[in-house]
Amino acid sequence: MSPPINLVTLVTIFKFLGLCLLNGIAVYLINAGLGYEQDRVNERLLSLRQFNRSSIILTGFLLLIIALTLLYFFSERLLLPALVVYGIWIIYSLPNGLKGVPLLGMVCAFIAQLLHFHLGYLVFSTWSMQSILLAVFFSLLFMAGHALHEVIDHDADKQAGIMTSAVFFGKQKIFILTNLLFAAATLYLFVLAYLEILTLYQIIPYMAAYVIHLIFLVQLPVRWRTDNEQLFEFRRKYMIAYLTATIAVFFILNFEC
Repeated sequence: MSPPINLVTLVTIFKFLGLCLLNGIAVYLINAGLGYEQDRVNERLLSLRQFNRSSIILTGFLLLIIALTLLYFFSERLLLPALVVYGIWIIYSLPNGLKGVPLLGMVCAFIAQLLHFHLGYLVFSTWSMQSILLAVFFSLLFMAGHALHEVIDHDADKQAGIMTSAVFFGKQKIFILTNLLFAAATLYLFVLAYLEILTLYQIIPYMAAYVIHLIFLVQLPVRWRTDNEQLFEFRRKYMIAYLTATIAVFFILNFEC
C-alpha cells in the first residue's frame, strides 16, 4: 500500500508535492476570479481586491495550462482525474454555480477529494476498490472541513446572496454537521479495519488525531464557535493533527513492510 522509503521515492514525492502546490494555486485563482463579484464583501479575500478580475482569471488559467502540462509529463494517467477536479471547482465557483446551492457545495468537496486522493495514490499504484474505499475516509474529512469553511464565510455569503448550506440552514446547524462528519470519518476507520484494508495499528494515528480534534473543540467556548478568528485557529490546529497522523501512517506502513 505504501512505496518503500528511498531516495527515488522521496524525489518523486517532492516533485508531486510541487505539482500539487502549482495546481492548488491555479484552482484558488480560478475560483477567486470566477467568484470575484460575489466575494467582494468577504473580508477574508480583501487582499485580492488589489487585482482586477480579468487578471486573476487569466493568471489562474495560465497556471492551469502549465500545471496540467507538467502533470502530464510527470505521469500521464494523472491528467484525466486532474481535469475532472478542475471541472468540479469551476462549476462550483461560477456565478450562480453549485456554491450557491445548499448541500451541493459539500457534495462537490466530497467528490473532488476522491480524485485529490487518487492523484497521489496513482503515482505509485492503480485504481482499485480498496483505493476508493480509502479515499472515502479523506473525502469525509474534506467535506467536514468544507462545511466549516461555509460557516466561516456565512456572513459574507449571506450579504452577497449566495445560498450556501450555512446560509440556508444556519451557522449553528452546519457547525454541528461539521463535527458529525468528522465523527463519521473516524467511525469509518473501523469499517476499513473490518474490511482489512487498514489494520488497527494503522488507524491509531487518526484516532489520536480525532481525540486531539475533540480536545480543541471542547476548548472552543460556545460563544466563539461562530467567530471567524477562533474558527480559523481551530481549523489550523486540527489540520496539523490530521497531517501528523497521515505522516505517521506512512511510516507505519513502511515499517510493517
